[in-house]
Amino acid sequence: MRQAGRYLPEFRETRAAQDFFSTCRSPEACCELTLQPLRRFPLDAAIIFSDILVVPQALGMEVTMVPGKGPSFPEPLREDRDLERLRDPAAVASELGYVFQAITLTRQQLAGRVPLIGFAGAPWTLMTYMVEGGSSSTMAQAKRWLYQRPQASHQLLRILTDALVPYLVGQVAAGAQIIFAKDGHFALEELAQAGYEVVGLDWTVAPEKARERVGKTVTLQGNLDPCALYASEEEIGRLVQQMLNDFGPQRYIANLGHGLYPDMDPEHVGAFVDAVHRYSRLLRQN
Repeated sequence: MRQAGRYLPEFRETRAAQDFFSTCRSPEACCELTLQPLRRFPLDAAIIFSDILVVPQALGMEVTMVPGKGPSFPEPLREDRDLERLRDPAAVASELGYVFQAITLTRQQLAGRVPLIGFAGAPWTLMTYMVEGGSSSTMAQAKRWLYQRPQASHQLLRILTDALVPYLVGQVAAGAQIIFAKDGHFALEELAQAGYEVVGLDWTVAPEKARERVGKTVTLQGNLDPCALYASEEEIGRLVQQMLNDFGPQRYIANLGHGLYPDMDPEHVGAFVDAVHRYSRLLRQN
C-alpha cells in the first residue's frame, strides 16, 4: 500500500524533477515510481502510482500540491451553483487516459512477475476535498453540505459516482487486478460477490470474521495497521506472525491495512516484508 512514497530516497530523487500532478500525468514517470519499491523489497504486488484527486481535476477543478501542506483547491465548491462548473462525468474516463496508459505500461514492465493494484477515491472522500479545499480532520464544511444542501450533496455524490465507475472499469481494462475498499467492512459480502478474485481489507476488520463473511472462494488481502511499522523490528515480527495465524495459509495475501506514511523507516518496511516471508514458510510447513 502506497509503496512508492516519500519514505524512499529514490522516490524523492525522481519526484524532484517535476511537480506532483505533472508526474501523475506522465505514464513513464508513474511506471518508474511504481517499480522502484519492487527493486528494493521482495514484494508480491505493485500499486500504480497516481492520486485520487486526478478525478476532481478531470471534472474541471484546479488542484495544486503545496509543499508542507498537501493538496489545495484554490476555488473549492461553496454554493449549489458551483456544481455547474463541473464537467460532464461521462468525459472523465477519457480525460484520465494517462492513468490507463500508466497501468498498461507498468503491466508490460512487470511481465507477470507480480499483480498490479489500481485505486480511486470514494465519492465521499473526493467530495470532502472538493468542498473543504484540501484535507480536513473534521470534514466540517463537507458535513455542513449534507445537512444544509442535501439535494446538492446528492447531486455531487452522483456526479462523482458516475465519473468513478467508468474510471475503475477502465483501470481493470487497462490491467489493474485487485480491489481494496477502505472502511468497506459494511459491504464485505457485496465486495466478495463483485467478481474480483481478491478483496483487500483495512486494519479495522478482524481476519477470522472477514473470512466468515466472504466465504472460502475469495482471496483476502491485508491488513496490518500501518502504524505498526513504527514499532521495533522484533515487535513487527510478532505482529506479522499473529496476523498470518489469524488469516491462515489459504487464499491470503499479506499486506498493510492502508498506506505507508512519509516518515516511516525503509528498514522497518523491509522487516515487515521479511517477517511475512519467514512466517509464511513456517505456516505452510505446519
